[in-house]
Amino acid sequence: MSNPSTEALPKAGLVFQHHHFAAGCFSIAMLAGAWQVAQSVVKVEWDKLPNTVLDFREGRLTGTLEKKIDHQMPLRPTLIAYANAGRYMITGGGGDQVRIGEDNWLFLTEELRFEKDAQAHLNARVDMLASAAQQLKAQGIPLVIALVPDKARIYAQHLGYASYPDFNASRYSQSLDLLRKKGVPTVDLLTALSQGAAQNEVYYRTDTHWNQEGGSIAAKAIANEVKKLAIDAEITTFQTLETGPRTERPGDIIRLMSLDTVPAALRPRSDFEVPVATRQSSKDASGGLFGEASVPIVLIGTSYSMRGNFAGYLQEALSLKVLNAAKEGGGFLQAATTYFGDDSFKQNKPKLIVWEVPERFLYSKLEKENTWVQDVGLTQK
Repeated sequence: MSNPSTEALPKAGLVFQHHHFAAGCFSIAMLAGAWQVAQSVVKVEWDKLPNTVLDFREGRLTGTLEKKIDHQMPLRPTLIAYANAGRYMITGGGGDQVRIGEDNWLFLTEELRFEKDAQAHLNARVDMLASAAQQLKAQGIPLVIALVPDKARIYAQHLGYASYPDFNASRYSQSLDLLRKKGVPTVDLLTALSQGAAQNEVYYRTDTHWNQEGGSIAAKAIANEVKKLAIDAEITTFQTLETGPRTERPGDIIRLMSLDTVPAALRPRSDFEVPVATRQSSKDASGGLFGEASVPIVLIGTSYSMRGNFAGYLQEALSLKVLNAAKEGGGFLQAATTYFGDDSFKQNKPKLIVWEVPERFLYSKLEKENTWVQDVGLTQK
C-alpha cells in the first residue's frame, strides 16, 4: 500500500511551478503595460490638454488624457493587428466594415447596406447631376457620367453564405435609366465589366476597386461614349507599358482589417500584379505641356479613378490628354466641388468632363446635393 504523503509531493511541486509560471507571465504583462504607458506619457503635449478647473470636474481633462495615452502606446497598432489576425483565423470575421467571401474575396459591407430613404436620395442626386450637365452644356462642356457597379454585384457568387441584397438589386439599372431619361450621357460599365469578368478578374480580390483589367475595360467603354460626342481636340497618342516585375499588392480592404502589417500566413492572400504606366507617345503639335491649358478632358470622381491605371488607360483609349482631378476618399462630391471651385476650371474650360460615380454613393445620406449646383457656381448668371 502506497504512502499518501509521498504521492502528494510531486503534485504539490507541479502546482508550485504552475503558480510561478503564471506569476511570471503576469509580471511580464504588467511590466510591458507599464512600459507602454510610460512611453506614451512622455509624448503627451500637456499644454494642449483641457486645463481649467471645470474641464477637470466635468472629466474632459481625464478623458482627453486617457485617449492620448491609449493612442500613443508604441505597441498598440501591432497588438490590434494581431488581435484582428486572431479573429480572422479563428472566426473568419473581418470587422464591421468588411464581408469575408470565398476564395479570398473581400467586400465592403457598405455595398450591401440598407439605406433609409434610398429612393429619395437617388432622385436628388440624379436631379443634381442632370442640372450640372445642363449648366455645363450651356457653357459648351459635355458631362459624361461613368457609373461604377459594386464589386459585390459583379462577384456576388463569391459572397459566401450571403447574397447581394434584394433592396439594392435595381440600384444600378434604375440609376442608369433615370440619368439617361434626363438626357445625361451615362456609360453602362456594369455590362462591360460583367462581360470582362467572364474572361478575367476585373476587380482586386482584397481591394474595393477594379484592377488593371477592369480599369482598361472601363476606360474603353467610356471612350466609346465620348467618341460619339465628336470632341474637337488635338489627338495625342499614349502607350501603356510594364514598369517592373510581378509584385504582391495587399488591397485596401486588408488595410481596413488592420492586417497589412501581419505575416501573410495570418491574413487573406494578397493580389499580385505587374505594375504598368501609361506614357505619351506622340509630340504635342501645339507645344503645350501636360497639366496646362491644353488638357481637353477632365476626370473627376473617387479612388476608382486612381486605381488599376484607369486614368492612363482612359488617355490611351481616347487618344486625348486627361487631367485626373479625382480625390482619394472624397466621397460623391469632394472632387467635383474642388475642381469647379478652382481657377483651372474657371479660367481654362475643358472640352469635356468625365464624372466617375460609384453606384453605392447614390443611395447614401445626402450632404449638400439639393443646393450644390448653385453652391459651386455652375448656375449661369
